[in-house]
Amino acid sequence: MSNDNRESFEDLAQGTNQGVVGEFFGFMKDNAKWWLIPFLVVFGLLGILLVLGATGAAPFIYALF
Repeated sequence: MSNDNRESFEDLAQGTNQGVVGEFFGFMKDNAKWWLIPFLVVFGLLGILLVLGATGAAPFIYALF
């Protein structure tokens, strides 16, 4: 491994941690994967629906279907 590659790797290692969500949005931005956004929205809404289904809001959710 050359010296300049090692330095750039070390510079990247010292960078800030973005977390999973930040990394995923960075991936989508860099690779033009914008078609993934509707899937994320649907999965997020289903997750919220599942969480609310286990609370006192369940009768109101079941009335929607």
